Amino acid sequence: MPDTYDYITLMCRLKAAQARNKELESGEKYIQLKELHQKDCRTYEHKIRTLETAVTDAHKETIRVRNYWFQVLEDMLLEFEAMQKKADQKLREMEKRALFAEKQREDALDKVKELQVKFYETASKLEEELGKNLKLRAQINRDYENSSIPSSKTIKHKKITNSREKTGRKPGGQPGHKGHRRKKQEPTQPVILLPPREEVLEDRFFKKTAKTIVKQLVSIRMVLDVKEYHADVYYNSQTGERVHAAFPDGVIDDVNYDGNIRAFLFLLNNDCCTSIDKSRKFLSDLTGGKLNISKGMVSKLGKEFALKTEPERRSAYADMLLSPVMHTDCTTARENGRSCQVYVCATPDGKALYFAREKKGHNGVKGTVTEDYQGILIHDHDKTFYHYGSDHQECLAHVLRYLKDSIENEPERTWNREMRSLV
Repeated sequence: MPDTYDYITLMCRLKAAQARNKELESGEKYIQLKELHQKDCRTYEHKIRTLETAVTDAHKETIRVRNYWFQVLEDMLLEFEAMQKKADQKLREMEKRALFAEKQREDALDKVKELQVKFYETASKLEEELGKNLKLRAQINRDYENSSIPSSKTIKHKKITNSREKTGRKPGGQPGHKGHRRKKQEPTQPVILLPPREEVLEDRFFKKTAKTIVKQLVSIRMVLDVKEYHADVYYNSQTGERVHAAFPDGVIDDVNYDGNIRAFLFLLNNDCCTSIDKSRKFLSDLTGGKLNISKGMVSKLGKEFALKTEPERRSAYADMLLSPVMHTDCTTARENGRSCQVYVCATPDGKALYFAREKKGHNGVKGTVTEDYQGILIHDHDKTFYHYGSDHQECLAHVLRYLKDSIENEPERTWNREMRSLV
C-alpha cells in the first residue's frame, strides 16, 4: 500500500505536468517565452547600441586627438623652419658684415697709403716754405752792407770797403760744385719705360749700357669719390618688424659729406680767409658743378670744429701757461657788421689760440691765456697787458703780424657768432 504522502505528491506533480502540457499545447507558454526572449533581446540591443555609441565617441575622440597632435606637429615644424630660415638669414648677414669689414679694412689701408703720400707731400711743401721763409727773412734784413742796395739810400751810412780779392773766375756756379736740383717725388703710378728707336734696336753696333736717365712729370688732380651703401630691408611676417643692416658711422642722411670736404671748406673759409660764397664756388668749380654745398653747412663748420677740438684747446691752454715766454696781441674784426676784437696768444713752440671778444680792455682779456699767465709777455705796449704776466717786452711775433694783416686786408670776410665757440 503506497504511502499517502507519496500519492499526494505524485498527484500534484501530475496536475502540474498536465497544466504545463496544456499551456504548451495551447501556445501560452511559447508566447510567454517569446515575450521574455524579445525582452532580453531588446535589453541586449540597447546595451549594444550604448556600446556602439561609446565606441563611436571614442573613435571620434581618437580622431580629434590625432588631428590635434598633427596640428601641433605642423606648428612645431613651421616654427622650426622659421627659426632655421632666421638662422640662415642671420648667417648671411654675418657673412655680409664680414665682407664689409674686410672692405673697410682695405679702404682703411688705402687711406693710410693716401695719408702717407699726403704726409710726404706736406713735408716737401714744408721744406719749401721753410726755404721761402729764410729767403724772405734774408730779404727783409738786407741793407747796403749785405746786399746790392745802394748805400745812398741809407741814412747815416758808412763807407763800405771792398776787401775781396779778385779770383778771375766767372760768376755763377763753379766746376765741381753740386747743383741744386728739384726734389724728386715718389712715383704714384707704374714706371713707364720708353723704348728706343727701331733703327737703334736693329743696329747690332748699339749695346745697352748700365746707365738709365730718369725724369719725372709731376701733376695733381682732384677726383670726386662717392661711396653708395645699399641695405636690404627684411620683414617679419609674425611680428611685423622691419630690419636692415647697420650703416657705417657718419652715414646718417641720404647724402653725407666726409671729413675731407668739411676740412677743405673749413680751412678755405677760416685759414685762407675766403668768404663762404667763394669757398662754395671754388669747390663747385673743382668738381665740375657736382658739389653745391649750402651756406648753412659751411657756416656751422666752425662750431663743429670747436666742439671736436675742445680737448686739444684745453691741453694747449695748459701748455701755454707753462711757457716762459708768450706773445699776445689784439686786432679788430667784423661780426655781423659790427666791430669786435680778436685776442691772440702764441708761444714760440708754435701753439696759438684765438679768442673773440666784443670789447677791448680787461673784459676782453678775461678768459684768455693772458689772464692767468705768469711768465714774460711780449706785446705792443698796450697798457692793458701790463697788468698781467711777470715781465714785459716789446716785440710783435710774425704770426701775430700775419694774422692782423690778413684780417684787416680781407674786406669780404665776416666774422660770425660761431667764432666765439672757438674759445
